[in-house]
Amino acid sequence: METAVKKPLRIEWTLVRAHAVAAFAGLLLSAIFGLLVSLKFHAPSFLSENAALTWGRLRYDHTQGILYAWLGNAFLAFFYYALPHLIRRGVTSRRLGLLIFCLWNFVAVLGGWTLVLSGVSQPLEWAEFPLIIAAVIEVAWVLLIVQFVLPFLRCGAADVYVAGWYLLGGITFTSLAYPLGNIMPHVLPGAMGAAFSGLWIHDAVGIFITPFAVAIAYFVIPAVTERPIFSHFYSMVGFWVLFLVYPLNGIHHYIYSSLPMGAQHVSEVASIYQGLDVVLVVTNLLLSIPVAVAAVAFTNVALRFVWTSVVLYLIVSLQGSIQAIMTFNRFIHFSDWVIGHSHLAMIGFASFAAMGGLAHIWPRIPGVRFNSRAVAWSYWLLILGLALMVADLTGAGLVQASLWNGHLPWIESVRSSQPYWLMRTISGCVLITGFLTFAGSFFTGPRSPAQALPEPPPGDAPETASGQRARFWLNSAYAATFGAGLLFYMISFLALGVFPAVRLRGQIARTTPPHAFIAFTPAELRGRQIYAQNGCAYCHTQQVRFTPADQRRFGHPTQAWETQHEYPQMWGTRRVGPDLARESGKHSDDWQLVHLFNPRYVVPDSIMPSYPWLFTGSAASPTSSATDLVAYLNILGRAGASPPQNIAAVEQILPAAADLDSGQEVFARDCSGCHAADGTGASPGGRALRPVAFNLAGNELDPQLIVGALRHGVAGTAMPSWTELPADEFQAVLSFTLSLGHAPDLAADRSWAPPDVLLEAGHRVYTTHCALCHGDTGTGNGPDAGKYVPPPANFEQLKPSYQAAAEVIHQGVQGSGMAAWPLLTDPEIQAVTYYIRSFYRASPKPPIVSTSGAAHSTMERMP
Repeated sequence: METAVKKPLRIEWTLVRAHAVAAFAGLLLSAIFGLLVSLKFHAPSFLSENAALTWGRLRYDHTQGILYAWLGNAFLAFFYYALPHLIRRGVTSRRLGLLIFCLWNFVAVLGGWTLVLSGVSQPLEWAEFPLIIAAVIEVAWVLLIVQFVLPFLRCGAADVYVAGWYLLGGITFTSLAYPLGNIMPHVLPGAMGAAFSGLWIHDAVGIFITPFAVAIAYFVIPAVTERPIFSHFYSMVGFWVLFLVYPLNGIHHYIYSSLPMGAQHVSEVASIYQGLDVVLVVTNLLLSIPVAVAAVAFTNVALRFVWTSVVLYLIVSLQGSIQAIMTFNRFIHFSDWVIGHSHLAMIGFASFAAMGGLAHIWPRIPGVRFNSRAVAWSYWLLILGLALMVADLTGAGLVQASLWNGHLPWIESVRSSQPYWLMRTISGCVLITGFLTFAGSFFTGPRSPAQALPEPPPGDAPETASGQRARFWLNSAYAATFGAGLLFYMISFLALGVFPAVRLRGQIARTTPPHAFIAFTPAELRGRQIYAQNGCAYCHTQQVRFTPADQRRFGHPTQAWETQHEYPQMWGTRRVGPDLARESGKHSDDWQLVHLFNPRYVVPDSIMPSYPWLFTGSAASPTSSATDLVAYLNILGRAGASPPQNIAAVEQILPAAADLDSGQEVFARDCSGCHAADGTGASPGGRALRPVAFNLAGNELDPQLIVGALRHGVAGTAMPSWTELPADEFQAVLSFTLSLGHAPDLAADRSWAPPDVLLEAGHRVYTTHCALCHGDTGTGNGPDAGKYVPPPANFEQLKPSYQAAAEVIHQGVQGSGMAAWPLLTDPEIQAVTYYIRSFYRASPKPPIVSTSGAAHSTMERMP
C-alpha cells in the first residue's frame, strides 16, 4: 500500500479545467434565463415579439441549464480530480473524457438550448430537452460508466471510500432512470405516462444531483479537517437507504390525482423515510467536523460552502417530507411554496455543494488564478439572495394557497402575488451578483504553484477491513448490497411505474363512456404541440385533483380515461394561471384569439405573455398556428364534460343599493379590458372580439339582463360567467354597470317630426328591416332569430341611446347577425330608434348610493 500511495496520481487537469469553465458559463447563462423569466412576471410583454424568447421556452432552458450546463459540468470537474484520490488510479481515458465533454456541452447543452428556443422540446419537467438530445445525454451517461465506474472494478469494494460509492451509485442509477423519464411518457399516454414522469422529476434530484453533492461533502470535509468521517457504518446505511427509498418518492408530485391511491400512499410513506435517512446522513457529516477544529476549519471557504450545503440538505429534505403528507399537500401543491422548495434544493443544497467542491479543487490546479477573498464575498451574497428568495416564495405560496381554497376569482391570487414576485426578481439579482463574483474569483487573484498541491487522503475508508478473510466478507457484503440495490430499484420501477400503468389500463377500459369523443383532429394535435413547445403547462395544470377546492373551482376531477390519447401527458405541477382541464366551452374562439394576442386586452391584470407572432399584425388576423392552438384549448375537458343542467333563464333578483366606488374598482379590474373603463366597449380588446364588446354606456339595460349575463355569460360572445365573484362584489359591479347606461329622451329641438309621426315612420322601417330577426314585439324572437348566435337583441330589456343606435345601424355589429344599413337616412334611423325604445319594459331600479361618498360627505360636515 505504501508503494501505491507514493505513486504519482494521474489527474486529467485539462478535463478538470474544461468542465469547470463550462460550469461557470452554464451557471451564468442559466441564471440569466431565470432572471428573464422572473422579469416577465412584471412586464409580460417584455421580449414577447420573438417566439424564441417567450416565457415558456426561456423557462425550459433555465431548468435544463441548471441541471446539465451548471451542475453536470461542476460535478464532472470535481470527479475528474477526486477519482484518482479515491482509488489511486486515473479515469479510463483522456480521449474518452474529451469526447464526453464535447457531447455534453456542444451537443447536449448548446444543441438542447438552441432546439428549445426554436420550438423543439418536450413538456416534461426536468426533461424539457427534445428526445434527440435526451438520446445524446443517455449516450453520455453510458460513456461516464466506462470513464468512471470501470476503474472502480480494479479495486476491491472494501477499498472504496464513501465518496466513491456515491459517485458509483449516481452514475449507475441515473443511467437507468434517465431513459425511463424521457421515453416512457411518449410510449404510455396520460395518467400512465405521468407515473413515469413523476419518477424522473424526483430521480433527477434524488438519483442524479443528491449522490454527487453528498459525494463532494464526504470528500471535502475529511480533506479539510484531516479527520476521518465520524462513522463509516452510518455512511453506508445512509447511502443504501437513499438508493432504496428515493425512487419510491416520485408519485408524490401527483397526489390526489387519478393515479392508484396505493401508489400515492407508497410515495407518501417513502418520502417520510427519506427524510429520516437524510437526518442520519447529515448527522454523520456534521459530527465529522470536531468542535476542536471547527473554528480553524471554517476559515476554509470551500468547507463553509459544503457545510451550508449539508445543513440546507437537511432542511430541504424535511420540507419535502412534510410536503408529501397528503393533508399538507392538498393545501400548498401547485403554489410558489413548491418553487421556493426547489430553489432551496438546487441552489442551497446542490449548488453550494458544487461551489464548495470547485473552490476546494481549483487552487490545487497548477498555474491557475484564485481569489479566496472574492469567493468569501460570493458566499455571503448567495446566502442573502437565497434567504430572500426562499422566504419570499414560501410566503407567496401560503398566500396563493389560502386564496385558492377560498371563493375569490383566480385573478386575485395573481394580484396578491405581485409584490412577492417583485421581491423574487430583486433576490434573483442578488444571486446573479453572487454567481458573477464566484465565477470571477477563479480568474483573478494570485496564481497557484506550477506543481499541484497535495491532497490529504479522504479519511473515510472502512476501519474493519483488516485481514484477508475480513476483506473477503466485506467485499461480498458490498457486492450483495449493490445487487440488492439494483434489484430494489427495479422493484420501485415496477411498483410505481408498471403497476399503476397496468391498473390504469384496466380502469380506463372499464370507465371510458361508450360514445366519448377523445381522439384529436389534426388541427388539435398541431395546437397541442404549440401549447407544449411554449411551456403553457408550466403555468396551467391540466388535472383537476380530488380535493374540494379544485372541484369547487374547476369542476369534477380529471379521470384517467380522459387523457388516454395524450402523448406525453401535460398534467403540470404548478399553477400561475387557472387549471385548463375543463376549459372547453368557457370562452369563445375570438376571446381566445384576443387573449393570445394580448391577454391584457380582456384580462387587464393578467401576467400571461403575449403571443403576437401567432398573428399577422392584429388579433383579427390569426395564423393557422393560432387557430390550431385555440382548437386545442377548446377541446380540453370536452370528453369529460358534465351533462348540461336546466338552469332558469334569469333569476328574479333585483340589485340592492350598493357602493358605486367599489363597483367601479371591480369593473376596472375585471370588465374594462373588453368594455373599456367608460363602458363604451372601445378598448383594443373589445374591438378585436367577434362580436365586438357591448356598449354598456350607450344603452339603458334591464337589471335582470345584467344579472343573467353576470351569472351565466352570454352565449355566442366572449362574455363569461362571473359566478366566482363574492356576493358584495357581484352586487357592486351590477350597480356600477347599471349606472353606466345613459339613454336620454330625444330633445324637442333635435326631433325630425312630432312623436306620433316618428312612431309611425319608425314602425314602417322596423317592419321592413328589423322584425324578421327581432320579432314584431321587439323581443328578439323573429322568424330568422334562430339562425344567429348570439340571438337578436330583446328590446324589452334594452333601450339604446340615439347615438348608440345610429352607430349600430350604420356599421352593424361585427361577428353577429346584425348587418349594417348604410342606405337608411338620418330621419329614418331616428324614427326606428324612437320606435325600438317604445318596447322597453325594464324592472324597477332601486336607489344606488355611493356609501363611501356619503360617509366622506358626512365627515366633511363634522366640526
